[in-house]
Amino acid sequence: MQPSVNELTRRLEDLRREVEKNKLSFAALQGEQLFSEKVLDSLPGIFYLYDDKGNLIRWNKNHETLTGFTAEELPKRKMLDWFDEADKAKIANEVEILFQTGDKRGVEADLIVKDGKKIPYYFTGVLMTLENRKYLLGMGIDLTEIKKVEDALRKSEEKYRTIFENAVEGIFQTTVGGQIVSANPAMAHMLGYDTPEDLMQAITDIKQQLYVSQESRDDFMRQITSKNIVTGFEVQFYRKDHTTMWASIHARPVVDEYGSISIIEGIIADITEQKLATDELRQREEFLRKENIRLRHTIKDRYKFGDIIGKSPAMQEVYELILKAAATDANVIIYGESGTGKELVANAIHQMSDRKGKGFIPVHCGAIPENLLESEFFGYKKGAFTGANTDKSGYLDMADGGTLFLDELGEISPGMQVKLLRVLEGKGFTPIGSNEVKTSDVRFIAATNRNLKQHVEKGLIREDFFYRIHIIPIYLPPLRKRKEDIPLLIEHFMKSQSKTVKVPPLTGKMLDSLLNHPWPGNVRELQNLLYRYAALNQFDLPDQNDRKAISPPTADNLVSIQQGNTYEADMASFEKELISKALEQHKWHRENTAVSLGIPLRTFFRKIKKYGLSRQ
Repeated sequence: MQPSVNELTRRLEDLRREVEKNKLSFAALQGEQLFSEKVLDSLPGIFYLYDDKGNLIRWNKNHETLTGFTAEELPKRKMLDWFDEADKAKIANEVEILFQTGDKRGVEADLIVKDGKKIPYYFTGVLMTLENRKYLLGMGIDLTEIKKVEDALRKSEEKYRTIFENAVEGIFQTTVGGQIVSANPAMAHMLGYDTPEDLMQAITDIKQQLYVSQESRDDFMRQITSKNIVTGFEVQFYRKDHTTMWASIHARPVVDEYGSISIIEGIIADITEQKLATDELRQREEFLRKENIRLRHTIKDRYKFGDIIGKSPAMQEVYELILKAAATDANVIIYGESGTGKELVANAIHQMSDRKGKGFIPVHCGAIPENLLESEFFGYKKGAFTGANTDKSGYLDMADGGTLFLDELGEISPGMQVKLLRVLEGKGFTPIGSNEVKTSDVRFIAATNRNLKQHVEKGLIREDFFYRIHIIPIYLPPLRKRKEDIPLLIEHFMKSQSKTVKVPPLTGKMLDSLLNHPWPGNVRELQNLLYRYAALNQFDLPDQNDRKAISPPTADNLVSIQQGNTYEADMASFEKELISKALEQHKWHRENTAVSLGIPLRTFFRKIKKYGLSRQ
């Protein structure tokens, strides 16, 4: 019997609803599958599903990207195809255990990618059974970065271990209770033990068994328990043989997660020799301090300091500065007019210093031609220039270990100042014709009759050079400002001459003239006058009336200066007149005139030429 139309219609409607239902189920299944694939593709490593025959059934997109194989190529590769012979056996053994026992497995091996490169991976695996068939489900994680970190940590540990084992300082860790947790060989040897193990076995409480002073121990622990870093803590320790040593401790507390100190770690340095040297130096300084006080008391009652004559308050201040300068190695600059005895002061500093056993090398900077300055100071090698037939040592070589006295420092050119500045800064010097940089242990003492600060302002003296020299300034007073020393100087010079010739006595008028003379040439002028008197019986000091002709200008006699002239022109005119009258006074004896005016001979000749002065 054929179905009726209504029956057919109903069946078609049921079939339509079934189709719609299947469509919805298929769409849901597709959505679920798409979601699963997205989850798999988002995994950071390689996802894989192998059957018990080693065939790849399922994988994620990373499997293709990280290995370089396409979706068509991957199923053709068996599980063990990814590994070299050494790793194949390891992987096969792990897979066999997984399929037999069902235990989760994990193993490290090198994955061989398409370009042949080996990449360290960690592979996991779990057993999955579907329809009585076994599968291996797992992931592979790239260990490259982890391996780099591990390698860096290993190298760091090796480096630390090398430092720990070979350090010359003692390295230690202790508990708060004083138990040594670790120590390096240097720590053990420092305390007289053969090995760190011997030390740790013998010292069960470092606080009780090592510290010589309980006060030091308590002070150290007070700082540590306050969670402070301790630096340069000096303490005495007992060695194994019960002798003592001085140690410097640098330590810090290590605090755990609960805020409590878990261990104390630090470094110990043996400073026994330094402490002994410091104590010896302190005793020596105390001795020198007492000797200095004794000398100062003695000097107050003396009129002579080395070869320097004078008992005036101004000279007593100079003696004090000489003592202070001699006690240091700092550079000194001596200011004073020509003839005041600057070289005598420099020599006194040298003779009272620790350098007195080495050379005192005086150099008159204004007497050396500019083109010879470098060779004179630094020396030269044979063949450096025409005429250099042998090696020659310079002033810096000769003064090594001693003192180099630079007289008339203001005459040195800025170019030479740069080269000397390198020596002052400890950078050494190079002899002419040599590539070798030499160093010289030289103490510099300079002297000048110029105002060096004005020279700095004018650019004649480099500022950095000036401050390297101008450490201890000493100002020598001119003889006219310490006239109370003139009788002592007269007595000294007359006695020195009376040893060789019979010196006629000085009359009262002569002494009065000597005491009232302004002494532009200072002590040198007085010395030369008395030496000429002893040798020639000629007292050529001008009398009061003549002396006015060469006396320094006063406000009264400056009225004749022409109005409208510049300061330089007026000064040049006055200087020319002063030198001219002095030459006439000394009957054109140029050396005597230069001495009386206190002008260096070389400078005096230059001024005569400058002003065109000649005997009529």
